[in-house]
Amino acid sequence: MPPPADMNQAFVLPKVKYCFKTTNETDRLVFYDVKFYPYAGTLNLEPVFAVVAQTKVYFGRVSNETDAIVTMLHEIQDEQESRNRDSSGLNSCSWCYVDPQQPLLAVAGGSGQLKVIDAVRGERFTTLIGHGHGTINDIATHPIYPWIVATASMDKSLRIWDLRRHNFRHESPTIVICGQASGHSEGILTVSWHATGRYLISGGLDNRICVWTVPDLDDESPFWREIAPENRKRSSQEVKIIHFPHFTTSAIHHDFVDCVKFFGDLVLSKAANENKLVLWKMTGFDTRSPPPDSATAPKTEGYLDTRNGFMRTATGDKNSVETVKIAPEFLDQPPYQRLLEFDSPNSKTFYMRFGLLLPSPDFPDLHPALVFGNETTEVRFWDLQRLSLGFAGGLDENKPTAPRRKKGAAARFNRANVAPAGEMDSPSLVRESTVSSASNISLGPWPARQTSTEATSEISDDLPANGSNPPFPVPNRKRYPLHDPHQPIKPHERLKLIELQYKQQKGFFARAADWSPCGRWCIVVGESQISENEGWGGFAVLHR
Repeated sequence: MPPPADMNQAFVLPKVKYCFKTTNETDRLVFYDVKFYPYAGTLNLEPVFAVVAQTKVYFGRVSNETDAIVTMLHEIQDEQESRNRDSSGLNSCSWCYVDPQQPLLAVAGGSGQLKVIDAVRGERFTTLIGHGHGTINDIATHPIYPWIVATASMDKSLRIWDLRRHNFRHESPTIVICGQASGHSEGILTVSWHATGRYLISGGLDNRICVWTVPDLDDESPFWREIAPENRKRSSQEVKIIHFPHFTTSAIHHDFVDCVKFFGDLVLSKAANENKLVLWKMTGFDTRSPPPDSATAPKTEGYLDTRNGFMRTATGDKNSVETVKIAPEFLDQPPYQRLLEFDSPNSKTFYMRFGLLLPSPDFPDLHPALVFGNETTEVRFWDLQRLSLGFAGGLDENKPTAPRRKKGAAARFNRANVAPAGEMDSPSLVRESTVSSASNISLGPWPARQTSTEATSEISDDLPANGSNPPFPVPNRKRYPLHDPHQPIKPHERLKLIELQYKQQKGFFARAADWSPCGRWCIVVGESQISENEGWGGFAVLHR
């Protein structure tokens, strides 16, 4: 007996609804980033999104209730990037706000400036300078405080900005700098927040991934008193410097790390030239515990490819001498553990970013899902809940489990067995729990939308208690394997964006993807070009 019908619907993945492409372009035509507007509630059926091209920013709205799937709201030309043909152009964006009635979009790129746009008026709000001439490669907004934004730069540092200070004469808009010591040795390509707002994770051209412990940025936190003008003894103290990450590794990937995100307390990451996404965990990293002391951040042993401060403990004696050592429970454990790999062929070029959908307080029943587009017009999806449960709500009943057998080979197959959830006896491998988020805020100019999503996830074979519901199928671990960290998992759905191929001659090169907070919409952006100066940029809108 299949699972309930409404549950079956949750396993459905998006299909292409609309494609947008520019006219033939001859100058910096790549669409590099896309972000859905995250700050509204559950009733908004027409999500707003922003797309960043190298010299333009587009704002639009998607709807399944009208004839027009996409309504474009603004098309903004970046005059600075347009004039400077030597610049690589814009490449990243992130939604934020200071006043909840004034949605803002932070954009950045080759200029090294953080440019903030009033998204309703389509006008510049402010421009912040701090990275010098270092290109900004990524932007991430704090999951709890939408006026706090982090940037990753080619100057080998991360900066955390407070947009409320954008016009303060005596207070720097930069409040924290991560780097300056044993962090990244080359430019940083990607940055993302943990849902608690106490950790940043970054990856870069040095093949390295770093995790940084960040101060509590609540308005009542002592952090603000430390950097206040009346309390600091010298001007250098107006910005907090975090010299050392609590975790650093170059062992996960062997090329440029261009996308990394927290999946609860786990990590999803990818690098150029590897054709896979990797799910892994840091030993000792548990956000249910308070953030670690700065003393436990590794400061020596630079010869090691992995250094993990989350495994350490610091103790002081009566003479205030601090001793740092590995905690007893971690003495015989490796510093990290690879869990799964996701098969992503034709993704050798760097600066290609995946999209991760997580459940949230507004949409708690969403299945966590991955989307990633490659260099050859293909978009791949993985339903992480489907992978955890080991079945797809009846969607795969008619699909063969085993690969095609060679001619003459004996046929082998497994019959689908059905058993109540209570009869399962599998090792604990995806448990999920949501943690409280900032309160929902309705933005006047646009319909209400959810705040930042927060979810803590682990890998598990446990099935939900089904009570009086029909029994769940036995997990099919041949189709949905979980136990081999080096067996790349095939996608649960794949699509071709044929309409975006330039003159049907060149494949569409996907650069980034994002999900709407409700999980019904997905947008993939990129370019198709036959030479550096001929092609077009575009995006595909997908819906389920």
